[in-house]
Amino acid sequence: MDAAFCDIMHCDPQGIRGRLVLDVTAPADRNECARAIAQLRETHRPFVIVKRFIRDDGSLVWVRNSVSITMDGGTSPTVVATIEPVDAPIGHDSPAILLDVARCVVKARHARGAVCDPALFSEPGWDAVLAAYVAEAEGRAVDVAALAAMLNHPPATVERWVKALLQHDVLEIEYRNPSAQAPKAYRLTSATHRKLETYLTTIRPQHRELAMHD
Repeated sequence: MDAAFCDIMHCDPQGIRGRLVLDVTAPADRNECARAIAQLRETHRPFVIVKRFIRDDGSLVWVRNSVSITMDGGTSPTVVATIEPVDAPIGHDSPAILLDVARCVVKARHARGAVCDPALFSEPGWDAVLAAYVAEAEGRAVDVAALAAMLNHPPATVERWVKALLQHDVLEIEYRNPSAQAPKAYRLTSATHRKLETYLTTIRPQHRELAMHD
């Protein structure tokens, strides 16, 4: 790692050295990245990919990643990546905008409690998906206790929904904290993350109209 990459990631070398590439890649971009790396290892053909990296503060940065593989002494493969920051692709809403839309959706759902008993419209599973998205975008991990506090649901209820979401590949276990003593943290799977961002992009015009009226 050189100084330019550390500047892009807003970190020092010790803070990122030894971490997996996919761990610092945005969930929605991980599948495409994993396929490209697998093909590189098989064919040794360089590739270029535009994707998002996750900084330690939870912010996302778009980068162009040019990757090649060389053989050190003819035996040991070495992967070399040249990374430069780029603007978000045309037509793609920025992560900040999508996070703002998600927060608006969460706020609107909480506001319904002023109309009638929230239990009449309770959807713990959907609320957990939204909460996990917002938490990850803000650089926070979520476990059952955190989700229960965010959703104002009993931990036992949230735990049942988390298990169901895991079984249906909506959530996955966050492995960046492997400590056996730490509570299991959860994040959206890459497929769910991508679908949710598509949904947030779809409802963004409605969000914009509400913001104008406010």
